Amino acid sequence: MPVDRLVHAGQVFDGEQLGAGEAAVALDGHTIAEVGAAHEVLQRWPGIPVDHYPGATLSPGLIDSHVHLTMPGDGTAYEPAVNRAAEARFAQAAANLRAHAAGGVTTVRDLGSHPDFLSWLPAEPADLPRLIRYGMPVTGVGGHMHLFGGDAADAEQAAAIARRNIALGAEGIKIAATGGGTEGTIPHHETLTEDQIRAAVSVAHEHGLLATTHALSNESIRRAIVSGSDGIEHIAFLGPDGSAAFDEKLVALAVEHGTTFGSTLGCNFHYVELAEQGEVSDHEVDEQRERTDYYVHNAGRLRALGGRIAPASDAGWKHTAFGDFSTELGLLSLSGYSATEILTLATSGNATYLRIDHEVGYIRPGHRADLALFDGDPTEDIRATRNVLATYRDGRRIA
Repeated sequence: MPVDRLVHAGQVFDGEQLGAGEAAVALDGHTIAEVGAAHEVLQRWPGIPVDHYPGATLSPGLIDSHVHLTMPGDGTAYEPAVNRAAEARFAQAAANLRAHAAGGVTTVRDLGSHPDFLSWLPAEPADLPRLIRYGMPVTGVGGHMHLFGGDAADAEQAAAIARRNIALGAEGIKIAATGGGTEGTIPHHETLTEDQIRAAVSVAHEHGLLATTHALSNESIRRAIVSGSDGIEHIAFLGPDGSAAFDEKLVALAVEHGTTFGSTLGCNFHYVELAEQGEVSDHEVDEQRERTDYYVHNAGRLRALGGRIAPASDAGWKHTAFGDFSTELGLLSLSGYSATEILTLATSGNATYLRIDHEVGYIRPGHRADLALFDGDPTEDIRATRNVLATYRDGRRIA
């Protein structure tokens, strides 16, 4: 297929570094055919339609490594959110994908849904971000997110749930090793044994898939790492009594095993925003502000100790809305990451972690034309990711 569209911008960030001067990208259908200086590319392809974004920064589309698409992110608790009819949940997913596309996101990883969501087909999938689905999490009996159907009483059941998930189309395995925001669970209490976690992880790896674990306590983090989990969702590091207990030895263990931490800094931060509007109690806001500060500090500690981090919003859960991935990226800047580091992590970094870097995450010839254009320079100020001018998936403008 010949080049059919050009995208012209003030500068281009290719997933690793910012190029000098105005740039243009030639699109060959779904893929990138050429990237270069604007005057050269525009002269080489006369008569081809050009989308002009003067002064804008062209970047690979953003990749959010942790969302819950069938949940509204409007403050609705887990239980009523997941007990809705399938049609309502699927409509919510489509709306959430559109919102994230408007925020410059071109790929999302869903880390918790009913099994029926694995077979959901959007009406116009080409107009929405790419979707990686992990299905129902493997959890303890009555554990965090158990209403999705993944309760496991022992290691054999944990493996069986993972196999069923994959048979239904899951592209990875999510494990919930502690309580969380599910009624009746305690966030810092472990709900899966090391053997149960290892059983689920082993099934994922047997199928060549990733496994990631919701783990809020230090003991659950240790269990997940030594069991081979590729990821740890959240950077909570809670002690046996639920107190802050960051453990450098656990980070060293994660570095040794190549384990990546999903950031999810915005979860608690959004409660703080609500407090400013008078929608939650003073006690709640004090607690959430303290948690946010602690988790932001933990992200900085991870960076200093060589730990891997994957930008992740947890959008859909409680008060974390879709379309606002930029808030998560902004919180990472408070942890000591430079703007260029954050943009790299949210593009090529997450693509590499999710094993899709052969297709997306970079602006390179041969890669999919998943693009985001920002008003301003997000390599200087990551807050520029709030100012989305356009989003493309497979060379097609979707926002």
